[in-house]
Amino acid sequence: MLAFLFTAWLEPVALTAMADANPMRAPQNVAQSAESAAATPSGSLPKGVFDRLLRFYQQVISEVDGARSNMYPTGSDYARRVIKKHGVALGIVLTAERLLHEGNEKQVSPRIRKYGILRTYDPVEANDWWWRGSENWVYQPRARQR
Repeated sequence: MLAFLFTAWLEPVALTAMADANPMRAPQNVAQSAESAAATPSGSLPKGVFDRLLRFYQQVISEVDGARSNMYPTGSDYARRVIKKHGVALGIVLTAERLLHEGNEKQVSPRIRKYGILRTYDPVEANDWWWRGSENWVYQPRARQR
């Protein structure tokens, strides 16, 4: 695991060094899509490392293991969003808290249709309202059906 973290951190450095090795070659400008640019965390190295690990999980492990989350955003996407918004330490705590309350969340949160599946909507804003006093989010649990 440590080797993966180290190589994930060194990958951009190695690619830059290889591009600069030939003085006759012009630097390549790689166009980055708006979606991937928005998904890339800005800031610290730990955010980048965790983002790469979560993307690896989403693109490799989850593809083989299969999707099982009935929440939106899914667990790994929620982790990426909360780490991007609050940093690694608080992001890990809020992700663990989300995993703990995921079992009964469908009793209190609204349901939405996403990717053709009825999912429980539980965004970051529903779980961090106490942290910064977000004025834009009003959490209204739905009435329990009997």
